[in-house]
Amino acid sequence: MNKKLSCAAANKAAFTLIEMMVVIALVAMLVALASFSIGGALSAQQLTSSANRFTNELAFAAQLATRENRMVGVRFLKRAPEVGGTGVSYYQAWQLMVQDRVTGKWKAFSESNLLERSTIMVENSLWSTLLTRPPLVAAAAVDDADTTPPLFAFKPEGGTTLPRGTSDPKWCVTLALATDLEKAPAVLPANFRTLVLNPHTGSLVLY
Repeated sequence: MNKKLSCAAANKAAFTLIEMMVVIALVAMLVALASFSIGGALSAQQLTSSANRFTNELAFAAQLATRENRMVGVRFLKRAPEVGGTGVSYYQAWQLMVQDRVTGKWKAFSESNLLERSTIMVENSLWSTLLTRPPLVAAAAVDDADTTPPLFAFKPEGGTTLPRGTSDPKWCVTLALATDLEKAPAVLPANFRTLVLNPHTGSLVLY
């Protein structure tokens, strides 16, 4: 009798196959939600990090123009898509340029700086007016394998070469996550950073 009771109690305490499958499904769902949350937080952190580096580098360009007593140009470059990616190239790099003191041609002053892969410059005339303005010089005036010319330059006496009339736009570049822009290209996502450049003084403000 005791032996039968013991077996019955053991069977009652064990999990059924259905109960185990339910538990596994719940655990898998929690892991997926946690991964999604962590991935989103990491991308947001990369956006902020890229925006800060971008701002600091342009601030350095303004200081460099004064120190070197010559104009320091800025050009924006597109980055080749990853192997197996969508095939779309985005503006994800910038580079400082200076004029050669002998030839007068523009050349790269430093290596190009790259944003995080998750972050892109929004190529839109409303949100990134700097990206859509005409080049400062023609491609023939660039002494570099990449003939992309600077779009503007910081002046040694302060300020920039950008137009600064009352009818001119606010000069800015907006950064956002590539995944957000791919979902809705015509809509500014909730998570973005905008760098505004004062053409009179060359000062920068990140919003």
